[in-house]
Amino acid sequence: MPGYVLVEQKNLAPPKAERQGIHANSQEIGFGDFLRELDQDEFPFNENSSLRVVGLEELLLASRPNMDDYTKMIRHKLQSHANDFFTKGCGDVQIVFRGELIKGEKLFDKHVTAEIPIHLIFGSPQTDEINGQKFYKAGFNLSGN
Repeated sequence: MPGYVLVEQKNLAPPKAERQGIHANSQEIGFGDFLRELDQDEFPFNENSSLRVVGLEELLLASRPNMDDYTKMIRHKLQSHANDFFTKGCGDVQIVFRGELIKGEKLFDKHVTAEIPIHLIFGSPQTDEINGQKFYKAGFNLSGN
């Protein structure tokens, strides 16, 4: 079932060779632009959208000291559009991180300046692997995560 694929940049192909990494979706969009697109009157994505969303870390770091509140707003916005992603037949949306994703009790991004609470948006996504590269998968509705 399609959903959000949380992946570290270093695990994508490219930069890794095709059979050594996770195939990168073709359409790159910044996370801020992604959120603005979701606010459009007509849902802008469909089955042909091969989205690779970048820049979530920077957006959250810029929201300090209100990072937790901002993550909750993002989660709410994504959940409110879950049905649109299903209805339009969208495939997986890759959320790309430059930092290291660490999953213990909670999922966070280990950034140089802070631990970014990714779990406040995506909950506890399932861990999976392609070509030996780890990623995390959350459904569009973010329930149970």
